[in-house]
Amino acid sequence: MIGRIAALDFSQALPTSDKNDMIDAIALGLNMLSEELNTNVVERSKLDDVNRKLEKFAYTTAHDLKSPLNSINGLVSLLEQSIKSARFDEVHEYLELLKTTTEKMKSLVQGILDYSKADAGHIDIAEIDLNEVLKEVIETDRLASSADIKIVGSLPSVKFNRSGMMQIMRNLLSNAVKHGDKELCQVVVRVREKDEHYVICVSDNGPGIAPEDHEKIFELFHTVNPISKTDSHGIGLATVKSILDSFDERIWVESMPGKGSTFCLTIKKKK
Repeated sequence: MIGRIAALDFSQALPTSDKNDMIDAIALGLNMLSEELNTNVVERSKLDDVNRKLEKFAYTTAHDLKSPLNSINGLVSLLEQSIKSARFDEVHEYLELLKTTTEKMKSLVQGILDYSKADAGHIDIAEIDLNEVLKEVIETDRLASSADIKIVGSLPSVKFNRSGMMQIMRNLLSNAVKHGDKELCQVVVRVREKDEHYVICVSDNGPGIAPEDHEKIFELFHTVNPISKTDSHGIGLATVKSILDSFDERIWVESMPGKGSTFCLTIKKKK
């Protein structure tokens, strides 16, 4: 019994009798010790899990807030220039954009917080229009000023967590823009329909990814080019994969060096 306890095996208990002798006392004591240690190990495991979630939440939040914060910083600079140049007609426009961006950022923070606190079985699921999600991400992060983003056809409405889908689209689009190596970054979003699910594809005209890195890029903190001038920390795609994994969905990349990349993800059809 002592050997089992030392090996963290708490599955068995020693038999006891009604004699209340020394052997029974030792057996009862070992059984109580085994039960208490088992409880402590379970609680420690839960604590470790909570710490991992908190760490992931911190990285995810910091990563996803960078784009809207950069947009706010840019708008403040434009506002400052307009005031100095007495172009007061532009001031109102920039103030409205600042107000809209901060409200969306506030919603983003709350959404990420809700998502991080929820268990996989209790995540809020709602019908969302992917066209609206993409539009909001592009406007909030001001991506249209950095890339030519086209949506081929009309994207479907799906049942998913809205904050999770915002994170997915934000990371895929911002990655395409961030790693673009052409004078004009081009991004195309399209959908392929299958029997039971949709395949959403985000393609770019960037530098491409070598086949040996196709799986690695979805690992936390993995970057394809460690000396890249971009501020990539290998968090975005790992976050995307984690969200999709929690919904039993998939993501993969189709790419070759010098030929751009296409990131594809599955979303189940509404039932």
